[in-house]
This record gives sequence, structure tokens and C-alpha cells, in this order.
Amino acid sequence: MIDTIPWAADLAAVAREHGPSIAVHDGTQGISFAAMARRAVCLAGALRQAGLGPGQPVATSLRNSIEAVWASVGLRIAGVAETSLNAGYTGAERAHCISVARVRHVVTTKAQAPAFQALGCRVFAIEDVPDEAADPAGLPPVPGDAWGRIIFTSGTTGQPKAIVYTHAARWIGALLQRAHFETMPGPGSAVLLMTPFVHGAGLLTQGFNDRGGGVVLLDGVNLPRVRDALDHHRVDHIFAPPTPLAKIVADLDGRRIDGIRTIFCGTAPLLPSLYAKARALFGPVVRVTYGKSEIINPITVLPPSATDAYYAQPAEGDGVCVGWPGTGVEIQIRAEDGTVLPANEVGEVFLRGRHMYSGHLDAEGFHDRPADGFHDTGDLGRIDSRGRLHLVGRLADVIKSGGYKIYPDEIERALAGTATTVSVVSLPSEYWGEIIVAVAEGADPAWPERGRSALTNLARYKHPRALLSLPELPRNAQGKIMRRTIREMLLQRWRLADGPYPTLEPL
Repeated sequence: MIDTIPWAADLAAVAREHGPSIAVHDGTQGISFAAMARRAVCLAGALRQAGLGPGQPVATSLRNSIEAVWASVGLRIAGVAETSLNAGYTGAERAHCISVARVRHVVTTKAQAPAFQALGCRVFAIEDVPDEAADPAGLPPVPGDAWGRIIFTSGTTGQPKAIVYTHAARWIGALLQRAHFETMPGPGSAVLLMTPFVHGAGLLTQGFNDRGGGVVLLDGVNLPRVRDALDHHRVDHIFAPPTPLAKIVADLDGRRIDGIRTIFCGTAPLLPSLYAKARALFGPVVRVTYGKSEIINPITVLPPSATDAYYAQPAEGDGVCVGWPGTGVEIQIRAEDGTVLPANEVGEVFLRGRHMYSGHLDAEGFHDRPADGFHDTGDLGRIDSRGRLHLVGRLADVIKSGGYKIYPDEIERALAGTATTVSVVSLPSEYWGEIIVAVAEGADPAWPERGRSALTNLARYKHPRALLSLPELPRNAQGKIMRRTIREMLLQRWRLADGPYPTLEPL
């Protein structure tokens, strides 16, 4: 096992080799590798002067920005447990995360400082961190078994849960991230990032920066800045999960963008209709992956050539293909009784790897991961005869109606293209157990008719009892649609008239 991690020495080597080159650009200005290293070392020094040592939790609360990147590097080389809080959290969510992770120190802006001081935290304001001459090589290596990062689950099914990684797991994960790049980044290469830095965007930032590549980090899908980056060839890679990808494709409809080598896509199933539009725009460059908070992405990889071949064929079997296991990743599909299922049988996805989390925190304290090392993801999937993982849906989202088990993702795939975005949820029914409801975002009055026409290839018991529309579908900080919140919104607007032919009536 790795004893120590030389984070600071690695940073020093990168800063010496690529010093004047731009490491991070926010769409209007950039920072060089040398300047980023100086700021990171100054922050690390301030943390150490405050008595913070390896493994101690220190939170960050910063929107996507240049400061978010060098602050993250500073916490890493200081050896503390970087505890990433989404800057969009509500006051209650901040308080919950601070309490669970036992955080007493926060790196944030002066504007956010009072909110954290009210929670009893000492604040290190990024505006107060100097840009002075500082050598990363002066900082010691970090114990590999010390806590290195605490991240929070998206909270789609409840309050965010704190996931703990050691520094050794972070280091291994960074190596495996680079090992699976389709084209290795380097000087002159850059990736466009738009999703929260505290999640996947941060992993790719480290992967590119460690190789001398740059990142263009936008605070959300700012379409004018996306167009500028693409039109002026500032990037040759893009990280675009389905939601940002759909926005970009709609904005650039009818154009052809050359020069993009890889589009990293994950976090949610990529529908065939969206893939076809992305391919027409960028070419066959989309790489699909599967990631979880509990094991650093990529868990599985479907390279661009394989992605293109998969979407060129009619879908076979349940679910959407997300590729083969990454290096060092073990995947099992288990039945409800825990037995491992054979190929093409649908069950819960279990994962294990050397770069996964060591345990989680809640109000009662720290809990080790299961004794066998496998994480039960709560995702439903199957392994096909070629060894590829197909995701079928979430275990918690499975609808049980009239004695049938129904996967909402399958219905959503059938409805794709009938409206901008469609989500399928269930409502409790005494007669059926649950009934299926499809909800579109901002759809026109003709949407229900289009939706019913699109469902003709699905068994009748999978058809929604109602096709409704909401002005906007609720999403969490990572942009994922929250089915539970949709269900609550429906119950506030409609009443279920239950029975053998249930209907929804406006309140």
C-alpha cells in the first residue's frame, strides 16, 4: 500500500515544466500554472499555520471559478480532507453538511463568510490569500491513509450523505482517470467544463492540469461563452453530461463543429436521439462512462468508436449501455437474495475497486464500507454477453403497478423527442399499488397526443395513466431531475381519482 502521496512535489514539477501556460480560464481571464501553484501554496501555508494537519476536514464553498481550482489544489497539497460543498446549497443543506462532516474551517468568499461563521466555522476568504512567491516543493508528502476528500451525494432521495476518500484512493483514481483518456491531453490541449467543479469537472481539471493541459471552466452552460470557445478553437475536449449536451446541441443546431477529439458524457443515460444530434454536430467523438460518488469515475467506459457502433444498431435488451469495466473495477449483478446473476439477467449493480471510498459519515459518525468491499449502488443493470454494463434504472425508482415491475427509464426512452424533457414518476394507488405518470417540461398542448403515439411499442401495462406538463422540472445542484420532488409537486396540483381506471383531477 502507498505510504505517502507527494502532491506538492507533483505540483512543483508541473509548475516548473508549464509555468507560463494557462492552466485555467473562466471565459474572460486565465491563470498560469505558476500563478496557480503560488496561490495554492499560500493557502496551504495558511491552513498549516492554523494548525490543520493531514486528514482534518476543511470545507470549500465556491462557484465554478479560477479560485475554486487553486483552492482545491491548496487543500490537496496541505493534506487536509477537502470537503466540497456546492455553492448553491441552501442554508439548511450547508448546516447539514457542516454538521455531518464535523467541519470547523471553510474556504469561501467574503460574501459567504457570515453564513459559515454563524455555523461556528472559521473562514479563510479567498480574497485574502496572497499571490506571493512560494515553492510547492517545500511542503511534505501526505500520508496515504489520511482522509483526503469528503464529497456529498446528490441528495435525490434524501439528505446528502458524506462519502470519505483517503489520499491514496484519490491518487490512484487520478492515475486511472488519465489511463482511460481516449487521447492524452497535454500542452495546447484544453477541456470545456460547465458542471459543478465539486464533482466530475474537478476530476477532469486535475487530469488535464497534471499533463500540462488547460481547462475552460464556465459557471454553468453559458451558451455565448460555449460558442466562443468552440468558434475560436480554445478547447479540443468537452465534458457534457446529457443535460448540458442537449442545451449545446439545441443552440448549435444545423452547424458542424470540427476539432473536438472527445466529448466526455455520463451521469445519466444518453438517449439515442440526443446521441444522433451530437454526432451530427461534432462527429463520432462521444465517450460514455458510468460514475458514482462512492467510486471515482470512470467505473465503466464505452469508447467513442464503440459508442458509435452501439447507437448505430437497434436497442437489444433492457437498459442503456455504459461500457466495459475500467481498470481495477469489479462489477457484480446481484439478485434480491444476494446471489450473483448470469449474463443478461437484471439485478442490482455492485462495485468494488482500489480507488473507491473508505466509508461514509452520518450523524452517528463514520461507517466503514461493507466487509467484502462491494458497494451496493442502488442502480439496476445487467452485463451483456460481451461484458458490457447496461443500466436499467434506479432500484428506488422501480414502479410496482398491478403486480408488474416497471422501469421508468424505459418509458422515458420511448417518450424521448416528444417534448424537450420528460420524466416518469409514480403516485400511490390503493387499487394498483402505484400508477405511472409522465411529466414533460414546458410542453405544448399537443404533447400528450404525441406521447401516446410514441408508446405503441411498449406493453400496455407500461403506459402512463396521465401525461402532464410542468413549467419546469426540479433539478438538484448537479442538474439531475428529482423524481421525488416531481411527485410532491403533482400531489399539490392534482388529486387522484382511484380505481380500475384512475384519473388525475386538478385541485
